Amino acid sequence: MKPEMINLFAVPVAKSSIGRSYTGSELKYMESQLQPPAKAINNYASSNKNVLDHDELKDMRTIIQGHLDNYFKTVYNTSNTVSLQITQSWLTLSHKGESHHSHTHPNSVVSGVVYINVGRDDGINFYRNEENLWFELEPNETNYYNSYKIHVATKVGDLILFPSNVKHGVREVTEDIKRISLSFNTFFSGEMGNPEFSNALRITTG
Repeated sequence: MKPEMINLFAVPVAKSSIGRSYTGSELKYMESQLQPPAKAINNYASSNKNVLDHDELKDMRTIIQGHLDNYFKTVYNTSNTVSLQITQSWLTLSHKGESHHSHTHPNSVVSGVVYINVGRDDGINFYRNEENLWFELEPNETNYYNSYKIHVATKVGDLILFPSNVKHGVREVTEDIKRISLSFNTFFSGEMGNPEFSNALRITTG
C-alpha cells in the first residue's frame, strides 16, 4: 500500500496579477526613483523606501492592499479587528550579471514583490530553512520533500506575497535588460490577542 504523505504547516506563498498594464505616469515615476539608484549588495535599489506613498502609485497601492486583505483573510482568518498595512516600499534594479542575494525581511509580517520589467524565465527563489537539518544527502532527483529551494516563475504584472521570514533571492540576470521590481513590507495594524488571556495589544501602523 502506498503511504499517504501528509504535509504539515504549509508556507503560504500567493501568486497573482495586478490585473492591468502599468500606466505611462507610473512607469515614469518609478524610473525617476532609480535616478540615480543606490548601490545594494549585488544590485541597486531606490533611495526612496516609501515609493507607494506617492500619488502616482496610489492606484497600484490600492490594488496591492486588496491582495493583502485577501491573503490575510485566507491565511489567518482571525476574529480580531486587525489588518496588514504596507510599512515600506522600494524599487530594485538589476542589470546583466547582477543578482539579489538570499535574505529575509525583519520587522515585517508579509512581504511582497510586484514585477515591473523582467527577462525570460525570470522569477524568485525561495529557500528551505536548513537550520534544523543535521545531515546532507545528494538526491537522485529533487522533489517537494528534498529540494533546498523552489523557483516561482514570474512575468510583468505578477504579484508575489510571502511570509517575511522566508529566505528568498533572485538569480543572476543573464539578459541585457533593466530588471525592475517593486518590493514592500507590512505589519499588523489594529487589535490583537485576547484581553481575557492578558495578551491584548493595539498596534497602529502609519
